[in-house]
Amino acid sequence: MLQVVVLSAPAEVLLARIKARTNNPYGERNEERDAVLNHLATVEPLLRATETNAIDATAPVERVVQQLEELAGPIPAEPCHT
Repeated sequence: MLQVVVLSAPAEVLLARIKARTNNPYGERNEERDAVLNHLATVEPLLRATETNAIDATAPVERVVQQLEELAGPIPAEPCHT
């Protein structure tokens, strides 16, 4: 079954994570942070309109991964051919 999963976090959490990371320069410039906020305001509602599941991405990463694994279900032993 096809699933559209939206991982979401509030703007202040996204900006804090961007500021704290050291392995990616994106978000260091004001224009980039403004783009993140713009996308959060304009793109996330479009994604939510088609989502089948939403995951609170403020949860610990282990919990987010667990939720994604539960949604994905077991991995087939043989590759699927469609």
